[in-house]
Amino acid sequence: MLFEDKYIQIDSLTFHVRIHGQGKPLLALHGFSQSASTWDALDISGYQIFALDLVGHGKSSKPEQLDAYRLASICAQLRQIIQNLFQEKSYSLLGYSMGGRIALQFALNFPEQPIEQLIIESAAPGIADSNQREKRLQADLHLAEQIEENGAVWFANYWGALPIFKSQQNLSQEEQYKIWSSRALSAPHALAQTLRATSQGKLPDISEKLPDLNLPLIYITGALDQKYKRIAEQIGTYPKAQSLIVEGAGHNVHLELPQHFNLILKTHLHDSAML
Repeated sequence: MLFEDKYIQIDSLTFHVRIHGQGKPLLALHGFSQSASTWDALDISGYQIFALDLVGHGKSSKPEQLDAYRLASICAQLRQIIQNLFQEKSYSLLGYSMGGRIALQFALNFPEQPIEQLIIESAAPGIADSNQREKRLQADLHLAEQIEENGAVWFANYWGALPIFKSQQNLSQEEQYKIWSSRALSAPHALAQTLRATSQGKLPDISEKLPDLNLPLIYITGALDQKYKRIAEQIGTYPKAQSLIVEGAGHNVHLELPQHFNLILKTHLHDSAML
């Protein structure tokens, strides 16, 4: 597969986009501590993939100031990147985990965006209980401090050992090392600022707004991820949404079962557009 790298300047920040495939545009947003390369195996006939390195990740800028990592700033960055890439053309939007949270917030906050289809992989619409939200925020703030104190290699070991990623132990040693090394090469200050600004405890809960989302939504997660399986079952009841729970996969379906993930999108993207 041939890849093209594009760099977009927005004010003092540079954003990297990794492009492959041919066809209708699809913008893909990675998860926390990942990069655009997580979507390298994404192959959907009739679609061109624009995989973005979000601020603080991959080959995009990693500013020190917290403001660049806030949801409002990221949404503003996305609007300018989308304008640069697609002008006024319609596009599909895909997001995994943190990238999925951002995609959901973006789609709701900017209904005028010409999004054809929204594809969300293992992302939560928010934490409804205020006490639980505050608890999550404090945990993420503490983790941010630990990352700054201990470095990216410590973080890669810690993050990879979380129960939510246990199913990735079934991947080949080569694949597991690629995932680990991607995390270990992260900039500690950028990871810390991302946690401080876009923690699940920081973002607003949009659960009650999702049923009114006026565009086709495909929600994908693995059956081994019980938390997100429950979220998928709930979202699947919404008028313009369909949920797909993949057997044998956990939190990160597109890495654990890439061919299956591709097949799902090839099959359902076109069906979803008819909803």
